[in-house]
Amino acid sequence: MPLNTDTRRSAWLFALYRVFVAVVLLVLGLFPDTPLGLQVPAPQLYAVLATGYLAFALVAAAFAWRCTRNPETTSLSRFALIGGAGDGIGLIALMVVSGGVGAGIGLLLVPALVAAVLLSSARFALSLAAIASLALLLAELFSILVLHSDEGAITQAGLLGAALFVAGLLARQFTRHADETQAKVERQGVDLANLAELNAQIISRMSAGVIAVDPEGYIRSINEAARRLLPPRPGRHLSTLSPAVARALGHWKRSGMPATSQHLAGDRSQPALRIRMTPLGDQSTLLILEDAAELQRQAQANKLQALGRLTASIAHEIRNPLGAISHSAQLLAESPDLQPHDQRLLAIINNQSKRVNDLISNVLSLSRREVGQRERMNLQETLDRFAEEFCGALQLPRDSLHVRVEPVDSTIQFDRSQLNQILWNLCTNARIHGGHDAPDSPPIVLRGGAGQVARVVSLDVIDAGPGISPEQEKDLFEPFVSTRAGGTGLGLYISRMLCENNGASLEYVHTPIGGCFRILFAPLDTDDPPPQDEEAGA
Repeated sequence: MPLNTDTRRSAWLFALYRVFVAVVLLVLGLFPDTPLGLQVPAPQLYAVLATGYLAFALVAAAFAWRCTRNPETTSLSRFALIGGAGDGIGLIALMVVSGGVGAGIGLLLVPALVAAVLLSSARFALSLAAIASLALLLAELFSILVLHSDEGAITQAGLLGAALFVAGLLARQFTRHADETQAKVERQGVDLANLAELNAQIISRMSAGVIAVDPEGYIRSINEAARRLLPPRPGRHLSTLSPAVARALGHWKRSGMPATSQHLAGDRSQPALRIRMTPLGDQSTLLILEDAAELQRQAQANKLQALGRLTASIAHEIRNPLGAISHSAQLLAESPDLQPHDQRLLAIINNQSKRVNDLISNVLSLSRREVGQRERMNLQETLDRFAEEFCGALQLPRDSLHVRVEPVDSTIQFDRSQLNQILWNLCTNARIHGGHDAPDSPPIVLRGGAGQVARVVSLDVIDAGPGISPEQEKDLFEPFVSTRAGGTGLGLYISRMLCENNGASLEYVHTPIGGCFRILFAPLDTDDPPPQDEEAGA
């Protein structure tokens, strides 16, 4: 594997140190009369050996320089052993010809041994120390026997050998600790890389949008969900991508509030969002974007689940006595002796019994609701077909419903029967609350098309009534809340649930005249087949 930068730099620095030592030893031997000069018995031999050691140091420095320039070099450990052997041979030879251990050159073996251990491997530490100590003792014996050096220097040689052993052991411990630390750091690096990749995978698959913004407003990271929620604009600055989100972020920063959540109204470029803003450690900001319509759908689904459990548990107990009451009223109505006021009371009993039964049926149908069987269909043809059915069933003129779709080829993906039920509910409410029963009343308008609102296909059901007041609007889609006497308050609630069951949304829109309920259809799935005409398919 390639050598790390610190190891290559250390090898180069020690190579420079070796050259410096060789030059100093050569100069001290060539000028013995100077205050720091060496008085050696064999000056010529010393000069030859010092010159050879200098040459070796220069070659080692050249190789170390090559290692610093070529990160792929892998033979530094082997060369460190060769360098240590060269240091030992050169320094011991110079020590012998300079008079033995007493000259002090042998002390230079300690840093040479430590460098060889650190740059090679800890398993060679004791071997290198033993070889250096043995060579030192043999050299000193040779100096005493052959060159007649001071016999008392053998003790100094033994102490120096012990120092070499201690230095080797310390170097081995240091090297092992350094290797363990490096291995731990490498494992942590791998773990961090894996964790970063895992976080990236999790964030990319989150349904919520995630954006990390630096203090200047530039986007550091953004996942695919955030790109789907925000307009498809180029640029890396948040104000370029979504000025509305950038303004909300700026207001939050100026307010100095901690982590908080804000609701952002939708417009033509993006849906309504809930934004959670959390400060990060480097003064950056983490933005979590969630589709407000999807959050509302989840809340309604939880409410529906609780409502279904409650209704299923009591429906049987209610229907049994309700059926008995209704049947008894029907039998009683067949009596020829009933007075007119009794007939009126029986009619009230029958009507209220039917109302309670319809209420239970609607709630049970919600609790058993399954995912709609979505199919692609042309919006213009679907609305024309519904208008014919609605007007025919209620014996209304065809122009009581005005259908306008632009462009006419706008396509939606929805369960056909559920869309029909939604349109029945909305148009029935429009007739009741919009004053469309009179012969000269304006028509109910069904206006829709692709790209008119929020880059999706939309449909508006518009009446000519007084509209919805702000007080009524907050509970408009709540179950069992009705503005009409005798109403169950489930029509709009069921309509919204059916829309969300098909990935769409239903909302009330304020208009200058009348009331308007808007359906925003889900984007088309690209894998689905194109819409087909029913008559052609048949």
